[in-house]
Amino acid sequence: MIGEAATAGVPVIASEIPGNIGLLGADYPGYFQAGSTSELARLLERAETDADFLESLRAAVRKAAALFEPQREQQAWAELLAEIRSAG
Repeated sequence: MIGEAATAGVPVIASEIPGNIGLLGADYPGYFQAGSTSELARLLERAETDADFLESLRAAVRKAAALFEPQREQQAWAELLAEIRSAG
């Protein structure tokens, strides 16, 4: 879902877990502590009421969108498979 949102330019609010950090980057501004509904609510309200924060989310998701380009993913798979073949 994060990949789809990023490629569509939709700002993301996500729990701060390794998988999400791997997808969006460590400096992504829209993380909340996993399990903290109060922190999630605060970020959602901030995105709704703070235009600068919303724009920072949009800018960061545009930056992350490049990670989900099909050519980049194909290249990453090709490199991984080549690495596996050479190790075997």
